[in-house]
Amino acid sequence: MRPIHLVRWGVPLALAVAGVVLLVATDVEGVGEAFVIAAGCVVIANLLLRVAFSDARDRDREERARRYFDEHGHWPGEGPD
Repeated sequence: MRPIHLVRWGVPLALAVAGVVLLVATDVEGVGEAFVIAAGCVVIANLLLRVAFSDARDRDREERARRYFDEHGHWPGEGPD
């Protein structure tokens, strides 16, 4: 398992498990729920970061294709006219 997977899935899982344990084991209002909500927030933040980085890769790929077009006069994968 790569370290990023530990952060991406291990931290939210640990938070959720701790939240459920606190919900069951204690009578303190809101503490367990806070841990479960924090786990959800970590998952959502990870998903948003993944979307942001995938968009950056798409922009980089498009920029390389445009540079290729400027140099060769046709798009990559297409033959010259």
